[in-house]
Amino acid sequence: MKRTIQCIAAAALLALPLSLYAAEKGPETINLKEKFQFEGKKSAVIFPHHMHQEKVDCAKCHKDPAGGGALIVDIVKKKGSGNDFHKKLCWPCHKEMKVPKGKSCKTCHK
Repeated sequence: MKRTIQCIAAAALLALPLSLYAAEKGPETINLKEKFQFEGKKSAVIFPHHMHQEKVDCAKCHKDPAGGGALIVDIVKKKGSGNDFHKKLCWPCHKEMKVPKGKSCKTCHK
């Protein structure tokens, strides 16, 4: 019994740093329309931040290779389908990563 408790305690201690690391990786989702004050009638993109972190390095989107903070592109144009998120960040990456229907509105605007 004592050995079982020791094993459980050891496993919990090993898992703790991993859970702390995940908590430092930013929010699970980001409402891009709200965060970047986009204009337009389309529904907000609720960006699945954690899902993207599992597939690409932070430096793919952020200036700091460790992630967080400023994006690698400036988001100036915030209106219409030619906005800076589409043209400079999302669509080029979706094309490179061969995301099915990567430029379809319904892929992200739900």
